[in-house]
Amino acid sequence: MDQARKKALEVLTRWEKRGSTMDPLFDAYVVKDPLLTDLDKAFVREIVYGVLRWRSRLDWIIAAYSRIKPSRLERAVLAILRMGAYQILFMDRVPAAAAVDESVKLAKGLRKKEATAFVNGILRGIAEGRREITYPDLRTHSSEYIAAFHSHPQWLVRRWVDQFGREGTIALCEANNQFPPLAVRVNTLKASRAEAIDQLHDEGIEASPTPFSPVGLCIKAPPALVSWGPLQQGWLQVQDEAAQLVSLILAPKPGDRILDLCAAPGGKTTHLAQLMKDQGEIIAVDVSQAKLAILKENCRRLGISIVKAMALDATRPLPFPSGSFDGCLVDAPCTGLGTLRRHPEGKWRIKEQDILRLQEMQGQILRQATPLIKEGGILVYSTCTLTREENEGVISAFLSEHKEFSLETASELLPAGCEGLVDSQGYLRTLPHRHNTDGFFAARLRRR
Repeated sequence: MDQARKKALEVLTRWEKRGSTMDPLFDAYVVKDPLLTDLDKAFVREIVYGVLRWRSRLDWIIAAYSRIKPSRLERAVLAILRMGAYQILFMDRVPAAAAVDESVKLAKGLRKKEATAFVNGILRGIAEGRREITYPDLRTHSSEYIAAFHSHPQWLVRRWVDQFGREGTIALCEANNQFPPLAVRVNTLKASRAEAIDQLHDEGIEASPTPFSPVGLCIKAPPALVSWGPLQQGWLQVQDEAAQLVSLILAPKPGDRILDLCAAPGGKTTHLAQLMKDQGEIIAVDVSQAKLAILKENCRRLGISIVKAMALDATRPLPFPSGSFDGCLVDAPCTGLGTLRRHPEGKWRIKEQDILRLQEMQGQILRQATPLIKEGGILVYSTCTLTREENEGVISAFLSEHKEFSLETASELLPAGCEGLVDSQGYLRTLPHRHNTDGFFAARLRRR
């Protein structure tokens, strides 16, 4: 039995059982597995994340060949069918016969004779194209069509059709189903962007400046990150371009005292330290000790000394004097619906009811941050999601409760070329299908 496919099956079934984020699970069971080669790991990654991206369409196709609805199939059997169908339909370099045969071997490992024949029959039918697959009519059942064909949950598609229109939703779903580019931030404490590009070119790595962030690079065909010299030596930090813009909106100065809430694993924290030239103080607060350990390691690797990490719950009163911070970043926990191209499992993990639950938490965190900011100080609120409730809804409610704060436009803090990223209210808003970045929202508020 092919060990890479066996590992992909293990990861997918474990994820279905846990319903957690995929990246930590993948790292634990694949990246750190010494028995897998780099090629094996790349193959597992493509299958696992590909199945998560295209799960709805795969299930729709499987349903056309199956006498049993996918939702009623045993978890492992359905995972094998999804993996096999994904290889047949989306992986050109995998022969269809090999995809079927290896899937049958996986089914045999379940020690259920009927499962083996069932998997064999369905996947052979898909490989031979025995049936014409029909989807809901786009004109009369837009949400149902988009959900099935573009592989997103119906509740999310319905919301996006209201927000972006039918064509905008299709474009957004198409963008989410693409493998995203690798964006990194140059650590200007150690090198300029031009120096970093020259160094990467000397190593045979193609790197180009990002269009919006002045310190970002887009890396084409990167090597394995765990052993990549410029990353491990602290020249670079992996961070989406849109996330890099958030720190620019806070615009801290050297010598400032900054509070960073929900800070781990530290992408924005370390960027703030760069902008401050590693002078001043940043209090980085997060509820997770494990993530704070990653933040501390990032600071060490990047050569940053001004960050003090503290394990605290930001929804509760914080142990700092009133008015003791020049600025505060609230990078709030959110549904993460702007990062689905990186985290496709979020489509199936996040539920609609999570939006209001997180909106309440976001408001609580803002209320704890408010008294800690000095007069004239800046509060930046950011999320990596697209819902109105978690973005402008949170800010609108906050401003109605806190008259001492006023909204400032983000456009004046961003470099030339970013004008289209700021809406008429002054909010930063990036979208995968329009800007080729993650979907981010940020608001800049000043305490009068």
